[in-house]
Amino acid sequence: MTGQIIRMPDIRKVDPDDAVATLRQQLLFAFHMVDMLGQPSGMGSHLTARLPGAETFFFHVHNFGFGEVTPDLIHEADFELNVLSGENIDVNPTLHIHTQIYTARPDVTCILHTHAKHVTALSALGENIEVISQGGARLHNECVLFDEDDGVALGKGPGAAMARTLEEKSCMVLKNHGLLTAATSIPAAVILADTMEKEAEMMLMAKATGTLSPPSTDGSQRTKDFLFNDRAFGRGWAYLMRRLALLRPDIMNM
Repeated sequence: MTGQIIRMPDIRKVDPDDAVATLRQQLLFAFHMVDMLGQPSGMGSHLTARLPGAETFFFHVHNFGFGEVTPDLIHEADFELNVLSGENIDVNPTLHIHTQIYTARPDVTCILHTHAKHVTALSALGENIEVISQGGARLHNECVLFDEDDGVALGKGPGAAMARTLEEKSCMVLKNHGLLTAATSIPAAVILADTMEKEAEMMLMAKATGTLSPPSTDGSQRTKDFLFNDRAFGRGWAYLMRRLALLRPDIMNM
């Protein structure tokens, strides 16, 4: 043994100058990571990504769970939900949530929405995520609660309302619904969603037995400074890639 830390597993090689191929590959890994982490996808969750500044985005064919996604199920659409690759491709009509956030936030390149069970349970209490742990401190002053109506988010209106509520933040708790992350990279969107679900679970456990005693604002901000940056997200992504390679090795070469 050399003592060298293996940071990333072997994956199918793509041309490093092909930004679209690289994005599609990373998005494929992200679908399976979210599924591996146990956040329900079914037919109601969605994950999209775009190149910086683009007015098109990549999505997966509607009615497939995240754990079923293969490269041929990833397609490109414009902000009117017109599919630009392939024919007779089903698009989730609620993806206007994404188009409206992308339009309002040029910095955002990845949006993830799931029905994570602990976030959904917490949201049913009408509560936002409150930072109560060091690991959850990357969410400090980063989560907003969106008190949406009770129906499915069709048309551009609900997405525009979410974009207004989100403002410049990255995380949203959707009342009676689940979570949403809007980030500057695919790794950040996935890791923030995982952090939200874990912190919501901690909150529910703590609230069931007593009164919350959160860390100080200063302490949470210092920890967030350490955890909320490209380097930290990259380290977390490498860890998830290693887990994915162990549990689903076939995905690495798709």
